[in-house]
Order: sequence, then structure tokens, then C-alpha cells
Amino acid sequence: MLNKLSQIILKFPISVMTIILLITAYFFHYAFLSEQRLIVDFSLEQMFPESDPEKDSYQSFIDEFNREDDKILLVYDCDNPTSRKNISKIAELTEMMELDIDGVEGVISLSNIDDGDYFSDDLSDDEWNMQVQKLLQHPIYPNLIISIDGKTGSLLIDLENDVIGQDARTRVVNQLETVMNTVNWEWHEAGIPVLRTRYIQFMNQERAVFLPISFLVAMSVLLFIFRQIKSILIPLIAISTTLIWVAGIMAHFEISINVVSYLTFNLLMIIGASNAIHLLMKYHEGLSLGLNQRDSLERVIQKIGGALFLTSFTTAVGFCSLGFTNIKVTQQFGLLVGFGVILMFILTIIIMPIILNYIRPPDNEHIDRLIRGGQFLAADRLNTWNQKHPRSIITISGILFIVALFGLFKIDYNASVLEDLKPGNPLYDDLQYVEQKMGGTLPLEVIIDTKSENGSLQPQFLSKILNYKEMILKTPEINTAVTPGDYLMLANEEWGDGIRQLPNSLNDALSFTVDFDRVQALLNEDYSKTRISCRISDLPFDRGMQIREDILLAGHKLFGENIDINVTGSTLLALSTGRHLVKNLTTSFFIAFIIIFLSIVFLFRSFRLSLLAILPNIIPLMIAGGLMGYLGIKLRPSTAMTFSIALGIAVDNTIHFLARFRQEYKLSGDYEKAVSETLVTTGKAIISTGVILSLGFFVLYFSEFVPNHEFGLLATIIIIAAVCGSLILLPVLILQIKPTLRFKTGITNILVD
Repeated sequence: MLNKLSQIILKFPISVMTIILLITAYFFHYAFLSEQRLIVDFSLEQMFPESDPEKDSYQSFIDEFNREDDKILLVYDCDNPTSRKNISKIAELTEMMELDIDGVEGVISLSNIDDGDYFSDDLSDDEWNMQVQKLLQHPIYPNLIISIDGKTGSLLIDLENDVIGQDARTRVVNQLETVMNTVNWEWHEAGIPVLRTRYIQFMNQERAVFLPISFLVAMSVLLFIFRQIKSILIPLIAISTTLIWVAGIMAHFEISINVVSYLTFNLLMIIGASNAIHLLMKYHEGLSLGLNQRDSLERVIQKIGGALFLTSFTTAVGFCSLGFTNIKVTQQFGLLVGFGVILMFILTIIIMPIILNYIRPPDNEHIDRLIRGGQFLAADRLNTWNQKHPRSIITISGILFIVALFGLFKIDYNASVLEDLKPGNPLYDDLQYVEQKMGGTLPLEVIIDTKSENGSLQPQFLSKILNYKEMILKTPEINTAVTPGDYLMLANEEWGDGIRQLPNSLNDALSFTVDFDRVQALLNEDYSKTRISCRISDLPFDRGMQIREDILLAGHKLFGENIDINVTGSTLLALSTGRHLVKNLTTSFFIAFIIIFLSIVFLFRSFRLSLLAILPNIIPLMIAGGLMGYLGIKLRPSTAMTFSIALGIAVDNTIHFLARFRQEYKLSGDYEKAVSETLVTTGKAIISTGVILSLGFFVLYFSEFVPNHEFGLLATIIIIAAVCGSLILLPVLILQIKPTLRFKTGITNILVD
């Protein structure tokens, strides 16, 4: 097949390139110029699983009650938030936010308590100070719009229900920021809308920085290796063409650039540069053997094509294994990049030989430098070292295996919501500040179902709900909880018997509720269910689940078994989604591992050789996992994803090595000579691709976004360790075990590097 492909490519180069150019133009227009163009959508809602009990519970809550993820808390520090001057200023800001900003449904602030009468200008100084003291003992407002110590104030912004998505949130948040900047106070933002908006903006900034850096790194390594501008431009044409095709496919299938897929182009660019190195190395090697340009290019397609196809296949398997998750954007990312890797192989093996056929071949001095220069000497020295120290290599590998195994048992998978951000990040620092001053910033909802119409407004039930609230507030992470009874006590004081206590009858409670929007927001339509709306601090999954169990247990003891209680909210949903995704990704890794191993067994026709091939790739994964345990890097979706992706990429080195080893062993029948020849030929390409892959991933180490940082660190470790495994451990194992090789006609003929 590859023989026919090489003949077609080199016999009809203009026709082939014309077809590619037309398809590229079509995809470019479709992706960037048409109405169905590629879109950017970084909404975090896409990360929710397709089918999950936690999501279903949360959706049921949203359907019956107002959203709990549409509140923004703007915390401010000034000389005294309850002074007359500052209350007056807050009144101005409140009015501007309510009247001038589309999307703001309402604002609760110190200036509009009791419709603005709480801090009336008619109050004497003593009366004013007395109001301040009453405020700090209020059942609702402490830790909501005033800190318990009275030194920090805040505005609670309630967004309209249609403010959904990044564009709508960004518009509102930016206008709020404009209003905030009209006073010279220290401001801090919190709340789910702010978290989502700033988080996505931060990811966009990271993408804008690290995509060009990855590109420059890949191009710099190509220039360093080949010392020719054309060795950058030719791979760049093949890589760019592939990226345009992938962008067009994304637009066609309505796959957005999102919180997961934004890495697509970085990864494909790095993998494409790696393919280009193997192809260019084989091309120069053919010229060094005395072949003319056309024969050398035919040899490139025929010899390197098979190995590149298999390495592309194993890399694609690593990505496609992500399709076993039940989160749509992760499935799309895995399948898209997996397909993109195969597409990169096809276009690279077609475009680069055609262009190389039309330009002058490199001179002999350049070929000699590349084939017999420093890289050749490094591989040759490595071969000599392997031969002298086989036992030491096996012993060190065994020690690393054992040490990594102990580290694996130390891995912490108990991640929290805000751990994606580093200290020093403005969003992280704001949220931490607000937690310190005002308590938790994340929503938690407790739903109690009485199963009877108006059951939530029965005086006895309202009293129990207040007791339940006090139990919930004993949880250290929960600082604020609001119930319908809190507002009804205020209503009774204002419109009833003048005492701050619960209404004495159902009729009174109903009459107060009809015109009190804040009470209705905490009840469902027929008043059979009530909602305790809490704010909780950032916490890990295990603690979140424990708090839920504690709340449920306390509720069942208080109300009995006849009343249903549910604890939900976007905070628990985010924690559960992360844990669920880790489990899915772990499963996908093992599926990828099995598929890759079986593929190697099938194609190399040797179970023992396949075992030897997989071992140098297990140890790097274990080393990365062990380091996670020792360094305290938590097993989160980003780190779990790394292993499937890195396995597919890392095993490429082993496949290239074994493909060339089979060829050399078939020629000589001598294990030692075959290993030596493989190291000093294919070894230098493995070293070069290892450099470009590790540097391409390592740039992400400097990311301020923790998932990117950890992904870059772990992937770099795995790639470097895999190169060492393929060039050090694998040769030693082959020479020690001497696995039997079978040579048959058919598919295995493609495995000649």
C-alpha cells in the first residue's frame, strides 16, 4: 500500500497538492468565514456530565426554585462601611447598578435595608450607632452585606435569569466593575458568575500566550536540529494544513473551542513537529546512503510511513480513550484529537515529500553533520554505556519502580473547587479574601419537602426549620444560611404584631409571603417545599460529601422519615463532576493501555517482545504517578487525562525503536548488532522528537492555571522517562531476554523504520 502511495504522490504531485489546496480552502472558509464558523465557548456548564444523579438533582432544584448560581458578592473595604458618608455612597452605587445595568435584577446593600429606612438621615448619632449594633445581630445580613466585625461591607447582586453564558456575564461584570471604580475603595469579587467569568477570561489569556510559545519552541527545535529555514517552513505547511482541516471539521460538527478542546491545536502542532523530525531524518539518511532525491523520498514514504502510521494509531488510541467519559466536551476532545493525529500523519506523509521533491536537496556537508554529528555521537555513547552497565540499568529501573509504587499510594484524589487557581492569581486572591472576611463564597442548598400544599408555612414547621438552620451553621465551613422563617420574622415585626418572631398562624404566614419576593424565592410554587440557602467555603470532595451526610442525618432526626431532604447546589455538582471524571479517565487509561498493548502484540507477532515494549512505558507512568504522591499533586481530571494522552505519545518511541530493530535483526540475525544499529540510527530521531515533545509540554509548566501547569509537568516527565526507557532499558532487556521474532508477509511489512 505504501509503495503505491509513494508512486502516486511522486508521479502526480501537482494533482495531489491541488486537491489538498482546494480542500484546505474549503475548510478555511467554513471554519473562519462562513456563518457556521468555529466558535469559542468556554462556559463551564459544558463540563457537567451527560447523565448523572447529582446533575439530575441539581436540575430539579433549578426547575422548582430560582437559580442559586446567579448571585455576585462585591466586597469593599473603606474607612467605615456603616458611616453616614459611606452609606450615602453605597446608596448611589446601588442605584446605579439597579437602574443602569441591564441584567441586574436587584441589589441588597446597607443602603436599602427596610427599603432604605434602616439607616435614615433623620436618625441621631446615638440612634444610628444603635442601628449598627442591631445590624450585627440581624438574622440575615451579617456575613451577607456586612462582616461580623462590622469592618467590611458588601453588595449582593442578583442577576436576571437570562444572564447565562460567558458573553452575557462578561457584559454585566464589566459594567459592575465600571461602577465600582467610581469610588476609591478596595474591591473584591466573589460568587459563581464572577468565578465562571474570570476563570474563562483567564483561560483565554493562557491560550493566547502558550499557543504561540509552543509554536516557537517547536520551530526552534526544528531549526536547531536541521539548521535550515526550509526544515521549518516545510513542516509548518503540513502542520498548518492539518490544523485548518481540523478547525473546519470542528466547525462542521459544531465542536467549539472550549474548556477542554483549547489544547487541541497545541497538541497537534507538537505531534506534527515530531512526525516531521522522523520524516526528515529518514530523508537525510537516504541521501547519505547515496540515493538520489526521488529514491530517497520513496524510501521515506515506504519505510517511515508504516512506523509513523502505527505511532499515530497508538497516539490516537490514547486520545480516543477519552471518549469513554460521559462528559460531552471531553468525548469530543478525545475523538477530535485522535482523528487529528491520524490526519496529521496522512497530510505530513503526502505534503512534505512533494515539497521536498521540488527543492534542491541539502548539500553533503549538511547531511554529514546531521547523520554523523553530535546527535550520532550521543546515541553511539549511549549504546556503549548500555553494553557496559546492563545490570546497573536493570537494578536502577527496579528501584525506580518500587519507589514510584510507594508514591502511587500517597496520591491524594480529594480535590476542591478552587484548586485550579494558584495563590497570586487575582481571582484566587479575591475569593480567599472574601472567605476570610465574609465567610464562604460557594452556594449550598438544602431542600425540605413536606409533601403537602402550604406545608412549608405551617408555624410548627417554620420553627423546626430555624432549629435546622442552627444545626447547619455548626458546620465550620458554612457561615451563612437563610430560611423563609428569617424573612417572615422581619415581616411579622414590620406588618404584624411588631415582634420579631414567626407568624402565629398559617394565614399570617401566607399573607406575609404573597407580597414578599425574598420569601417566595425560598419556596416552591405550592409552598410544599422550602429551601435553606447557604454559603460554604471552598472544600474538597470528601469533606463536601461528609457535610451533606451530616446535614441529611440531622434533618432526618429532626423531621422524621416522612419528610424528604435533599442537599444540592452547583458546588456539590462541581465536586461530583470532578470525581466522576477522574474515575472515567482512569477507566479510559486502562482501556487505552490494553488496546495499545494488543496492537503491538498483533503487529510485532511476539508476545514477549510486546511485554518488553510496554515495560519501558509503564515505568515512566509510574514515575509520574509516584511524583504526584510525593509532591502532593492531586489526582484531578487534568492529571488523570495526562496519563492516557502521554501513554499514546510516549509509546511512539518504543514502536520506532522496535520497527528499526526488526529490520536490523532481519539483516544480521544478531541481537547485539541489531540493537547497536538501531540506537545509532533511529536513536537520534527518538532523542530529537523527545526534545521537541518535552519542551512543547514543558512550556505549560509556567502556566498560572494549575491544570495546565500540572499537565505540562507530568507530560514532560513521562516523555523524558519514556525516551530513556526506549533507549536505555529496552535495549538492555532485548539483549538479556532475546525474544523470538517472527517475520511474515502482510501487515507487519509496514514496520520498517
